[in-house]
Parts: sequence; C-alpha cells; structure tokens
Amino acid sequence: MINITARGFELKQGTKDGIDKELKRIEKMLPDSASFDVTLARIKDGYKCDITVINVGSFIRGEAKADRIEPVVDMAVDDLKRKIRKLKTFLVDKKRKGAIDEIADAFIPPEEISMEDFEQFDASSVEIKRKKTISPQMMTDDEAIVQMEMLGHSFFIYLGLDGETKIIYQRGKGYGLLICD
Repeated sequence: MINITARGFELKQGTKDGIDKELKRIEKMLPDSASFDVTLARIKDGYKCDITVINVGSFIRGEAKADRIEPVVDMAVDDLKRKIRKLKTFLVDKKRKGAIDEIADAFIPPEEISMEDFEQFDASSVEIKRKKTISPQMMTDDEAIVQMEMLGHSFFIYLGLDGETKIIYQRGKGYGLLICD
C-alpha cells in the first residue's frame, strides 16, 4: 500500500504515477506486508521528500531535498534502497558473526550522564514545535539499534523483552541505554 501526502502544493496524477513507478523498484526488496508513507513538502528552496516503509512494527526512512520534485523522489528512493541494503547486510552479518556481543560491548552505562550537563539549559526559551504519540514495540536492544539507524534518528524508544520502557541513543562512537522505572 502506498500513501502519498503533499504539503504546500497540489500533487498531479502524473507525479503520483511516477512515485508509484519509483517505489516498484524497491518493493521487491521488501516483504509483501510492507507499506509506504510518502510525504512531499514544498520548502523555501525547493522540495523535501520523506518515504517511510512500515513493516510489522519496523520502520525504514529515506529522505531527500532538491529544487525540483522529480529528482527529490529519485534521491529519497535511492536513500531508502541504501538503508535497506545496509539492514539486510547487518542481519546477515549478525547471523554469521554473532554481532550481538560486539553491540553489547559498545554500550556505555547511563550512570555516566549527570545533571550538571543540563544546568546551563534555559527551559523558558524553548518552544515545543511538534508533539508525537508513539506506541513502543517490544524488541531486543540490538533490534532497537537497527530501527534507530534505519530511521536516521539519534535515539529510539522501545519496550524491552522484560516489559521495561527503554531509550537507546547514540553516544560518541557507541550507544547508550536509558531504562525507565
């Protein structure tokens, strides 16, 4: 299923057909249950395209910006293809090499984070520009790292297999893990 949304302009049928054609290039790389959410937005210097693949609680996002609509879709599809290949390589390597131990060694204990790091922060000057409601999915720590990487985010919230809410985040060349009480 492909869901296309345009923000700030009217999307023509020819462009929708072109997006469908581009997504057919990568549809064969994904399971049949995968669906696409495509968001095209007009920005001050051109267009922005976000393509998110949703597959049973798993997300992969490709994004791009360009001055015209045709290349921005191509660039976002290429970014998505690169991330899908990276994911498949990771999963194959994980099975072959037992990479779970390497990932576990890269974690830095959350105790190393102190409140002194946040004392200079002035909360009165901050404006919340977007609110989002999420439903965390149950997964292992290494699956959460893969999801975070595929979304291109610096953190990811999920439920551990023990039912605890956890936040995995990038920290230097490794990862950190916060466990919520």
